[in-house]
Amino acid sequence: MNPSDLSDISERIRHAGKDPQLVACRAELARFAAQEFQSAGEELHVFGHIIGPDGAAGTSPRGHGSDETVGVSVILRIASQLVSASADLFMDGRAYAAAALTRQIVEIEYLAWAFESRDGDAERWLRSTRQERESFFRPVKLREAAKGRFRGVDYSYHCELGGHPVPGGTVLLQDGEAAASQLLLSDVLGHTGRIWDHIVGWARNNDHGGPVLSRNMKMVERFKVWKEQDPLVELPPPPERH
Repeated sequence: MNPSDLSDISERIRHAGKDPQLVACRAELARFAAQEFQSAGEELHVFGHIIGPDGAAGTSPRGHGSDETVGVSVILRIASQLVSASADLFMDGRAYAAAALTRQIVEIEYLAWAFESRDGDAERWLRSTRQERESFFRPVKLREAAKGRFRGVDYSYHCELGGHPVPGGTVLLQDGEAAASQLLLSDVLGHTGRIWDHIVGWARNNDHGGPVLSRNMKMVERFKVWKEQDPLVELPPPPERH
């Protein structure tokens, strides 16, 4: 990427980060998605606790009917808090704190992929010990299992920008970094949409998927409007490091 391209991208970020309509669009979508995550997660928890074979068979450590369904409900409710809190922090000017939450949203995306793609992973995750999570559900393990779907460099950038206290994160401590906050909020929305897509994929193959599927059309419509309006969606991903 040459200096002219970088200058053009920087200008697009500054313009899109200051447009009040786009700023409001991002914040409203984040709060809407967070509420839908929370509501779907709560309904799934009720279904998963009451209905299913695990409780009767004595295989659920917590007495749930379906540990798989409850596992999905848990990550939806966690994601709800992370998305809403990060949006509030970005809008409030506390970009570094918001970026620290963004890394966890990325990890939720990894889990959502695993729950959709690998039979029994939601159940396995809910029942797991710390040692088992280290062996099967660490971010690096899930990236390896996804075989290139997730770039390690993207996760690394999130670590540098707030996931860990490192010097590079100071860019988010500077005054007047509203554009950077909006760029990261747009990134949060991208991860949020992909989390939802994976959960929808899970729901289409699960008897308890109704609370997710009943909300999908509205979620798809809202994300479609955002993607059509927000030029930050079209920015290239961070380059690979050499």
